[in-house]
Amino acid sequence: MILSCASVQQKLPGSLWGNWSFEETGTVVNGSNERLQNYINICHNESDRIHFSSDNKMSLRWYDQNCVVNHYFIGRYRVEGNKLKVDLADSDPYQDSPFPPITEYRIIYINNMSLKLEEISNEFKRENYNDEGAGPVVEVFVFSKLE
Repeated sequence: MILSCASVQQKLPGSLWGNWSFEETGTVVNGSNERLQNYINICHNESDRIHFSSDNKMSLRWYDQNCVVNHYFIGRYRVEGNKLKVDLADSDPYQDSPFPPITEYRIIYINNMSLKLEEISNEFKRENYNDEGAGPVVEVFVFSKLE
């Protein structure tokens, strides 16, 4: 078991409020082997982003290959300690969405410039395994704050 603490340099949840652009995505394999890569925006003029509102709504804006904006209401969020919990909206499946339907994240760090989230698996955890059978895989996201 690996324990980690969030490096929180601002008061939660207020420091979450606003728009965050995707910078890196990746996985942690078997709790320790992190693999991150730069996030690739399909539209070269705009960055995909996630928005946390002060009324606890979480939404996603992403751009397709024609730079047409798509908007998706993810659901309502709450912060408990260093955990971000999401009550997913009752809407269509996440088709064409670059953000998976995960309901709980660990806030690895947050400051006025960056946010890093790591999926916390639950009893219905996706049992993803890599080819070597190294163990479960969880999603990781790194964001930059937009002005």
